[in-house]
Amino acid sequence: FQHMRRSLVASSARLARYTTKADATRLEAARSASLADRSSLAAELSGRWIVATGAPQQTESAGDSFGFALRVDEVNLGVLRAALFPAPPKQRRDEGHLRTALIFGASCHPGLPLSLAAKPLVEAARAELAQRGAERVMGLAPLTGLCGWVVEEQAWERLSSLGEFGDEAAGAVEAVARGVPRPGHSVLGQGTFSAAQKAFEALATAYARRDDPESECLAYLEAGADLAAVHWLHDTSQEAVRDRAGVSASLEFGAYSPAAEATADELYMPSSGIYTPPGGKAS
Repeated sequence: FQHMRRSLVASSARLARYTTKADATRLEAARSASLADRSSLAAELSGRWIVATGAPQQTESAGDSFGFALRVDEVNLGVLRAALFPAPPKQRRDEGHLRTALIFGASCHPGLPLSLAAKPLVEAARAELAQRGAERVMGLAPLTGLCGWVVEEQAWERLSSLGEFGDEAAGAVEAVARGVPRPGHSVLGQGTFSAAQKAFEALATAYARRDDPESECLAYLEAGADLAAVHWLHDTSQEAVRDRAGVSASLEFGAYSPAAEATADELYMPSSGIYTPPGGKAS
């Protein structure tokens, strides 16, 4: 019996190694595959994938942070991060503030569409955060590629359909998207960014909702979130400003309420970091 058991264990280990190698090979091959083929691979792997939750890490300003990993056997398919902020004091609770958690940083293997791979990660994160006392769960996604999209679409030419924006706003949007000064200006400065802000936010809202299976924002939307707000110059690093005018989108899981935008502003308005926990310092 013991001999049979050892033989079975050894056979299972060999099968696991074979399966892991085969999955890894298929994932690498899928990097350049069509969306339909990558979606089919995700559907096939979904019958075997699991979400592993890392041990929570405590931080001084942002409460507990968590990591989630999507795996098939020994192959890592995707990751997601989350933070659970400290419970608000009684006075703020009396004012309607809830204990809030933030989901962010979703990514996956290029052989899979992020919109499909992120869903089990988000579901696992929401369940874990709810179990740990989260009363509101929000998401944060950088609008990667926004400036390139604005230039490719020449989106400043259709601003009139998104609101009352004049020639100055259109020129400022084009300058910010291209990363060059406006005609007659020597630098791309604060005045241009101020003139572009409202129009760029309108374009960013449309961009956040576009059908892009690699978009982190769309991944959260398809996992049940509602778009709460877009945040101008949220990330002021040079790379982020060139890529997306520093714009990020905040989302709320569950039914959207008008309070979501106020909460989003409190958590994510630009400062020196990614988010500001309620009552805390920017980090």
